[in-house]
Amino acid sequence: MNLWFKYHILLPLLARLPQVLAYRSVSLIARFAKVPLGVDCEVIKQQIHSVFETKSPAEIEQNLRYFLGLMEREALDTWFFRTLSTVEQVDAFVRLENLEYITQARAAGKRVIISSGHFGRFWMAGVGMQAHGVSVGTITRDGGDENAHGLPEEEYRYRLKKLRWLQECFGGPFLVEGDLVRPIYRALDEHVMALFIDVPYLDNKNGCINLPFLGRMARFPLGAAHIAKKAEALIVPFYVFESRSGLTARFYEPIDTNSLSEEEIMLQLVNLLEAQIRELPEQWWLWQALPLFWAE
Repeated sequence: MNLWFKYHILLPLLARLPQVLAYRSVSLIARFAKVPLGVDCEVIKQQIHSVFETKSPAEIEQNLRYFLGLMEREALDTWFFRTLSTVEQVDAFVRLENLEYITQARAAGKRVIISSGHFGRFWMAGVGMQAHGVSVGTITRDGGDENAHGLPEEEYRYRLKKLRWLQECFGGPFLVEGDLVRPIYRALDEHVMALFIDVPYLDNKNGCINLPFLGRMARFPLGAAHIAKKAEALIVPFYVFESRSGLTARFYEPIDTNSLSEEEIMLQLVNLLEAQIRELPEQWWLWQALPLFWAE
């Protein structure tokens, strides 16, 4: 699909429709449109099969088709972010389960980090939280002054717009990956910060740890655990799930980082991520990157 047409015509036009009809329409379009930018369908199917060896080719194809639709629904979300400013609007769009884990901790004066994998429509948790009085910030890979990742110009401009609108809805600071990490500690005094389990980098300053993941040992950055320990912050895991009844952002019991090592913290986070992937493999965004986790 032409990126200019997608981001300037199609998605803004669909967002004018009633919400349910808009998402049904973009899901239908995803079934017939060309594969989205940067997606290698054969690689995704191979990676799913490497973990779920008993799945039939038809089942894996179904997982892939769902994933492609998820990508388009997540892109359409961008045009709905700023329509969710009240509790009533949020609750009609995404249900927040166990938000009290965060509000009670903040009321007690504790710093809070929320953590998730790149799973489902994960941005919608922060959009919903702001309407409930909890401002959120994060660290992003995009958003710098230059197109450092060599994206097509329309994709790069879209991502900048998305991050700008997200920050308006989140209410907290958006820091760019690779910049000084010090501002995150100041931000935690005023906001909840969202950190995500991402692929490891060779020059990761906080180091990596090897943990069992999807049947093999895998490398994970220690960043979230390292920051939480240093900031004396709780970590509240969360995941945003799609279902026929809508979106659910589920927050899990806080992890008391003071009583655990960085390795023990990451083990809990990775175990929870694996549980979600095994339950709903079609909602994990990083299948193409799985070899980067498994690299020795």
